[in-house]
Amino acid sequence: MNKVVQYKFIILVMVSIGLFSCKYEKIEPATELPENVSFQTDLIPLFNQSCNSVGCHNAGGISPDLSPANAYTNITTIDNMIDLDNPGNSMLYMRMVDTKSPMPLSGVMPYESSQVLSWITDGASNN
Repeated sequence: MNKVVQYKFIILVMVSIGLFSCKYEKIEPATELPENVSFQTDLIPLFNQSCNSVGCHNAGGISPDLSPANAYTNITTIDNMIDLDNPGNSMLYMRMVDTKSPMPLSGVMPYESSQVLSWITDGASNN
């Protein structure tokens, strides 16, 4: 009987440690948008790293094709992908900050989504 009590006590202690050692810190979005975001210099590397891998948004993959040769044309011609009147409603930006079904699935850093929003806010030019 003593061993059963000891095991229960040990399990209780381990569960308690696990519950009380967890810490959640909410990541606040950037309050200021980065300036002078370049599609070619800033966003293409982001797409290369996070979006246009094999089986995702690459040539022959899921639309839109975000490979360097096709990204700008696809982003700017697909309906709702870019909303210059209300950049925060642009599908490109909203999918990055969506907490239930983000793209990419692993999510992006707040600074990266801020770059996309800033680029759209500045007119979404192919710079």
